[in-house]
Amino acid sequence: MDPRPATPADIPELVRLRAVALEGLGVDPGPADAPWRASARDWFAERLTGREDLRCLVVGGDPGERLAATGLAWVTYHLPSPPRPDGRRGYVDGMVTDVTARGHGHARRIVDALTAWLGSLGVHYVQLHASEAGAPVYRAAGFVDGAYPGMDLTLTL
Repeated sequence: MDPRPATPADIPELVRLRAVALEGLGVDPGPADAPWRASARDWFAERLTGREDLRCLVVGGDPGERLAATGLAWVTYHLPSPPRPDGRRGYVDGMVTDVTARGHGHARRIVDALTAWLGSLGVHYVQLHASEAGAPVYRAAGFVDGAYPGMDLTLTL
């Protein structure tokens, strides 16, 4: 089954799959009315239409039906450098396959389609953060360990 672009009708399933991803990362997604879910619905609603620099793909049923997998990519903008004169990079995020649909190549087809889309935009450098479970999929698609060590900071507001 080939990936298709997500539509606003897919938003409830995209949020459900986000919860599946969080559980896989050891994060309790909380109840169906957890505040993050409303924020996620708004986030998807804002980004699924009218954005030329973001693509969300899904595998599964028709819009509004149960989905097997999803992933998205967008263009990020950074300072130019010799290897990336325009400063653009691709970022792959939100990759998740429902537990019952794993092992059928859905994630790989989504990653391949997203990286092809980024390439069609002239973006030649793509980053992502990989879970232990997802790393083999990304390696098979040609990703390698990043050259730059990462650091995080959580601000107390």
